[in-house]
Amino acid sequence: MLRIALLGAGHICEKMATTLDALRNEVIPYAVGARDLDRARAFAQRFRLEKAYGSYAELVADPAVDLVYVGTPNSHHFEHVRLCLEHGKHVLCEKPFTANAAQAEALFAMAAERGLFLQEAIWTRFLPAIKRMQEEVAAGVIGEPRFIEAAFSAPIRGKERVISPALGGGTLLDLGIYPLTFALLFFGEGYSRLSGTARLTETGVDEQESFTLEYPDGRMASLTSSMCALSGAWGRLSGTKGRIEADPLVRCQGYRVVRADGSVRTVSCPFDHTGYEYEVRACAAAIAAGRTECEEATHLNTLFTLHTMDALRRLWGVRFPFEQ
Repeated sequence: MLRIALLGAGHICEKMATTLDALRNEVIPYAVGARDLDRARAFAQRFRLEKAYGSYAELVADPAVDLVYVGTPNSHHFEHVRLCLEHGKHVLCEKPFTANAAQAEALFAMAAERGLFLQEAIWTRFLPAIKRMQEEVAAGVIGEPRFIEAAFSAPIRGKERVISPALGGGTLLDLGIYPLTFALLFFGEGYSRLSGTARLTETGVDEQESFTLEYPDGRMASLTSSMCALSGAWGRLSGTKGRIEADPLVRCQGYRVVRADGSVRTVSCPFDHTGYEYEVRACAAAIAAGRTECEEATHLNTLFTLHTMDALRRLWGVRFPFEQ
């Protein structure tokens, strides 16, 4: 089975470690690397991992590691994914895959040269509820889809990772990526106009924003995100004969179908474990088949999302200090 290591020992890696622990009959939760050996050892003991390393370099040098999950801050994804690829490791990197599209393009090229699997961990694209929604929309349950509304807002302004430009902060990359992904999942990547406005923090990153995707056939997606409000994460896809409501959107385990005649149907798609298991399983299957990406979230999907977020940040004047 695939031996999986975690690069990082923060909150997001704890969630992935919990998932891997529940998947022991499918993959091998193998190792963790942190910047402090004591922290790595405590993490490994807590989640029953075989190995603990006090540096990322030691982790990726272990020949037994097959796949590395990168769960460090946004600003470090490029550096850490590159480190893994240089050591011949397959990689699953937490969203946003990188801070900008140029970084992602460089990493995808590097992985292709080495024949390595490289994947963004944007878990929304792998969830059973989302796939079920797509099937219902394709079957015409809500008629012709015409309008999307989606939002993700949470009062997290006090967290350094979202307020610091040096860490690739801002609401868009942390929260706004989810409403954007929801829109791209159902309306595709062929929008003709992108517009929006944002309020910036005193540090120069986006605090909250509203942006719109307009499509040549008149479809629209109206999307919002904020680091200083509590709207939760939700999405609504409206068509000519009804709508689909996903609330919550990020941890989506079901949705409602509301028809024009007033009927309401609730669809339940509960997780097997934490919700991260679906991306892990997809990665394991892709690697076993010799593929370098998952069909649920291709390299082109990742690049398009990053190009869109790059364009929005240019519009708002948000630039990270490590960007050229």
